[in-house]
Amino acid sequence: MHCSIGLFKRVKKYRHFALLDTHGRCIAFMSCQGIPARGEWVEVNAVNVAWLGQTLPGRGHPGQQ
Repeated sequence: MHCSIGLFKRVKKYRHFALLDTHGRCIAFMSCQGIPARGEWVEVNAVNVAWLGQTLPGRGHPGQQ
């Protein structure tokens, strides 16, 4: 019976963030429960390593929202 108890434990939900440089290019990713404290982090739906060194799809330079 102790094996089935693990099925009901709440799974921690991680959110994904991309760190942008001053030109709006992605330079790092972080998956955590809350918004990172320092830096120009933006929430993304998934981590995609193809975005490293690039601007995020559908997003211009920071401040162009």
